[in-house]
Amino acid sequence: MVAIILDHLRFFPSGLDFWSARGDLFVTTAEGFFLISGIVLGIVRGSKLLSQPIAVVSKLLIRRGVQLYITTIVLVLLFTFIGWLFIENPGLKSGITAPTTNIFDIIWQTVTLQYFYGWADYLRLYALFMLVSPLALWLLRRGWWYVLLAGNIFLWLLFPVDPKIPDLTQELLQPLTWQLIFFGGMTIGFYWNQISSWWLARSAKLRSWVTWSVIGLAAATLIANVLIAFAPDYVQSLGYAADLHYKLYIEFFDKERLPLARIAMFLLWFWAAFALFRRFEPIIVRVLGWLLLPFGTNSLYVYTVHAFIIFLIHLWLQPSSWPINLFVSIIAILTIRVMIHYKFLMSIIPR
Repeated sequence: MVAIILDHLRFFPSGLDFWSARGDLFVTTAEGFFLISGIVLGIVRGSKLLSQPIAVVSKLLIRRGVQLYITTIVLVLLFTFIGWLFIENPGLKSGITAPTTNIFDIIWQTVTLQYFYGWADYLRLYALFMLVSPLALWLLRRGWWYVLLAGNIFLWLLFPVDPKIPDLTQELLQPLTWQLIFFGGMTIGFYWNQISSWWLARSAKLRSWVTWSVIGLAAATLIANVLIAFAPDYVQSLGYAADLHYKLYIEFFDKERLPLARIAMFLLWFWAAFALFRRFEPIIVRVLGWLLLPFGTNSLYVYTVHAFIIFLIHLWLQPSSWPINLFVSIIAILTIRVMIHYKFLMSIIPR
């Protein structure tokens, strides 16, 4: 969540660029958000509620999905109306519909998820996946994880292969690909105890070898990605590094299309990060727990309120020198932390 805030704010350089490499890598923290959400859902609403009838659990999931769907619609319309008041502002987020657009057309396109605007646009994906999750849970309860996986892969394959299709079309079709991450995570969460038991049953030597191999490979690919994305100026001046980064992204790492290379890279980095966090968890909690734990346990709330904070900051401020950028970035993060502490509008905003 901290990485998403910094990436959307984009007040770089700030000294915090290292946190997620400015969001300019071939994999972002957004994938992690959806995988973790799926894993948690699979545990909390899956394996932990096996004694409850499927109808009871499905009701909870659908209620949550409807809540997120309504929140999505309200946010899109609210950001649009606010944006019209600052239509000439250079800091206004791009993609807003023209003020002359028929209001009923805007409402219809928003309700049908054809129009989305603001910094919480991925909430629409989460809402859709939550509404479909009762079916996924029903399959998992029957032990038909392979049917769910086959369906996920089939939907993923429906996304057009042509990387040159319009950006808006790709965004409209994005649920086809990103559901693979969410429901893959849900499946992992549902079988978390079995997976953990299987892993711990392996020899300590094998587990250590696999873990450090994953970490080593992740580190090597991360360094290579950083070098490609942030090559020295004299190399980029020749046009090589920037061109290579663009070509690789379009062909193999497009965010909406979610090609196999991006999925593989994401899984490699995610499990390497998971292993490192588990290894150094006591230190991380002691140093950053005051921030990361509240952000994690209130992730949807953080994601929603960050959209307003980023939106308003961009209307009034522009990136400057790194000390100012650092100050603004810290203020944005701490503002959300204070809002969590005082439970600001938590009775309205999903947590």
